[in-house]
Amino acid sequence: MHDRSGPVPAILVQMSDERVELGHAIFALVEPHSGHELAWNRYYERDHLVAAGTCAPWTLAAQRWLATRQHKAARQPHENPIAEPPERGTFLAALWIQRDRLAEQQAWVAERMKELAEQGRTFEQRDVLSTASWDYLGGALRDADGVPPELALDRRYPGIVLAWVERRPEQSLEALRDALLRDALPGLLEKSPIAQALCFTPLPKADWWPKAAPEVPGVGDRVLVACFVDCDPLEVWGECFADLPKTLESGGRGSTLFVAPFVPIVPGVDPDLAKL
Repeated sequence: MHDRSGPVPAILVQMSDERVELGHAIFALVEPHSGHELAWNRYYERDHLVAAGTCAPWTLAAQRWLATRQHKAARQPHENPIAEPPERGTFLAALWIQRDRLAEQQAWVAERMKELAEQGRTFEQRDVLSTASWDYLGGALRDADGVPPELALDRRYPGIVLAWVERRPEQSLEALRDALLRDALPGLLEKSPIAQALCFTPLPKADWWPKAAPEVPGVGDRVLVACFVDCDPLEVWGECFADLPKTLESGGRGSTLFVAPFVPIVPGVDPDLAKL
């Protein structure tokens, strides 16, 4: 029998101070060609999102949404630089990426995209309105001990509202960020159905991104505010979001380019095409 009476050898473990922390995101706003909506939804959720997204190292979470005709009708303003006309941009996807690991995540995705193209696993019958990597700037949380930003996608909120805000020429991006996080957003969230509002700023398009991905406007100038809502945003649109542009501009440091509500896509369930 093995003698266990002697001293137990010490096991040296190098501790890490790295924790799960949201640092970056990818947002993709897409419009399938007419008649290809169902095929696009199945391709994206059953192959592409997994094979080139959630399987990537340092991807924390992913979620998809859509905008029905009613949600598109609530978008404002009608003339905007994001969705022209505003009826475009039905499908939205987002991925959360670990802080300071975007380069590693994207290097893996770049190689995977080559393999998928060689295998014919692409979908050409769609228009990409916007797809880009974003740096996380910080967020405003309604609840002192609520859902952390890292789990916002996993929480599967019943709605999300995106607002694109651009700094005024005489203001810095940092000034716009501070005005949003310190002044505009905390008051918006207080005693509202908006659980959290997270801010991101776009990064330049990487060299490897497909030609179908447009160049990224607003680098150094724009902030994307993602508001996670406890209900379908249309249920509280007049109360919470009709005046959102004014709220975001109240500090005078930016101008609101576009506000758009979405509801979640249930994975594995085809959306009702009659409502799109």
